[in-house]
Amino acid sequence: MKILHVGPIKPTRTAAGANHSIRGWAAAQAEIGLEVGLLPSLALPPGVQMEEIRGVCQFESPHKPHYNPWFISHDCVRRIQREFGTPDLVNFHSTYIPFNTALARRCRRLGWPYIVTPHGGMTYLAQGIKHFKKTLGNLTAFRSYVKHAAAIHALSPREAKEAQDLFNVRQVFTVPNGVEEELFKAAEKLSPTDLGDFVDNSDLVLGFVGRIDVYIKGLDLLLEALSKVKEKLGGPRCKLLMIGPFHTNRDKKYIVSTIRKLGLQDIVKLPGPKFGQEKWSCFLACDVYVQTSRSEGMPMAVLEAMALGRPCLVTPETRLSDVVCRGGGWECETNPDSIADAIMDIYRAKASLPAIGKRLQDVVRQRFTWPKVAHQLKAEYAKILKTG
Repeated sequence: MKILHVGPIKPTRTAAGANHSIRGWAAAQAEIGLEVGLLPSLALPPGVQMEEIRGVCQFESPHKPHYNPWFISHDCVRRIQREFGTPDLVNFHSTYIPFNTALARRCRRLGWPYIVTPHGGMTYLAQGIKHFKKTLGNLTAFRSYVKHAAAIHALSPREAKEAQDLFNVRQVFTVPNGVEEELFKAAEKLSPTDLGDFVDNSDLVLGFVGRIDVYIKGLDLLLEALSKVKEKLGGPRCKLLMIGPFHTNRDKKYIVSTIRKLGLQDIVKLPGPKFGQEKWSCFLACDVYVQTSRSEGMPMAVLEAMALGRPCLVTPETRLSDVVCRGGGWECETNPDSIADAIMDIYRAKASLPAIGKRLQDVVRQRFTWPKVAHQLKAEYAKILKTG
């Protein structure tokens, strides 16, 4: 089976996001015997080399940004056929990328079936962001792009339902993201990051890892909840390690000013983005992982935290609350009061955190490793190809 992945692929595997997932899928599918190609849909600076993935055919990125959703050059198609061959199935990733919609039109003319993995872009909340542009896109190129897809690949049942409700798609299937199996051993091999005097007088350290996008990740709600927890505990007994790059300068200004306004300077630490083993060590320095998102496809960081044996607190909008609660973790609503109440429940249950972390680790090992989900996706591909 020959699969071509097309999406916002970056030169290296970043800490999170669609790029992280796409590279994970590609590597896992190559490992189980599929022929896999990776074609970036966004332009990269000239001379930037893509990090190699064993067994995967990787194309150079477009030389300049692609803005026309109606046109793709013949050279692009010829390059695919010359370097990779004719794909059995094209898997487009992300939404509202003109290159994707243009190549999908070409795929239809060539008789190449394709599916779309929106990575959370076809949910209610995502549709409300840049609403005018997306409404215009839905009325033009994007409607045809989705209508002619053989299927929509959702990462969770809730995402699948919202995609069906909003876009009336023909077929939707659900296969989740995965994690590297090496994470299960990382907790034993790696030492937690030394947080120095930041953890002085602290009984509980919370962690967040990912893109610091205030609205989507619900970080405004989390900071307000921390202020309430500080008041209830009578001091800085509960602290937050917030790891990752700022999404925009506006997000940075908001986080910095809100920390100062709420008097959380001694409670919140912002060490910036971390990668590889340094990132895993940061997870291990936290007692509990917290993600209070307003919308997600399926956050990799929550899966990674569970694989590392960290208990989790999540909102239903992460699409993983049922998994987290099944392992003994916590769910809260997307408002500061509910988040604060859940943190206080966790604080009172500190003695049980290691056991909860172990149960969550077992859940991820059973259901969410890359080889397991790669086989699930292969089976869905086979159904699509069999039915034409």
